[in-house]
Amino acid sequence: MTNLSALAAALRACVGPGIGVGVADPRGVSAPLFPEEAEATRKMVEKRHREFAAGRAAARAAMAELSLPPMAITMGSDRAPVWPKGLCGSISHCAGAAVAVVAPLDQAATLGIDIEEATPLEMDLWPEILTQVEQDWLMRQPEATRGRHAKTIFSAKEAVYKAQYPLTGRMLGFGDITIKLNPPDFHASLAFGSASLPDMITGHILWIESFVTGVSDPIRLVPEGNAETQSLCR
Repeated sequence: MTNLSALAAALRACVGPGIGVGVADPRGVSAPLFPEEAEATRKMVEKRHREFAAGRAAARAAMAELSLPPMAITMGSDRAPVWPKGLCGSISHCAGAAVAVVAPLDQAATLGIDIEEATPLEMDLWPEILTQVEQDWLMRQPEATRGRHAKTIFSAKEAVYKAQYPLTGRMLGFGDITIKLNPPDFHASLAFGSASLPDMITGHILWIESFVTGVSDPIRLVPEGNAETQSLCR
């Protein structure tokens, strides 16, 4: 049985104070939803409904860590979470776990998290997901580690996408994000510039239990309107 408590503890140690962390299990009975959340699930198949509900449960657990009451997290027309006023956050789920991070806007303008099963990324997917720079780097790594590194890059890209989207509204492809790994850290550069984003987005990768999790560092907006990131991982 996967130890989700270990996953939560590792994430909590990474993000540090001021950011709530929540973990939930999507494999059991669906967690209760607020009516406005339930409305968004009417056409979902059972598996997707459980994952959606677990993601919201994880987000409310993260809110509780910040001493906040349970609140609804609805879904926008773009299917992204709509966070309660004054909060930002990110939700992700895979077959065995749902995770969420939540912060007040005075702590972060946006966050990004992704969770995947800790299996190697199939080689035939590499050209679709990895940039040429990333593929060249991968081929310099020991052959036995390449699939794991490729999955790590994939998870980092997903976390970065989720972090940038609330500030830019841009739908990115995998080729728009280039990841430089320095485990357990990563640096991400984007194929476009934006005053809403730092020149480089940083983050961290955790391999815990049967999961790989990418977490972006919080992006903060400074008074001049430029963005900066600050690592909170210990």
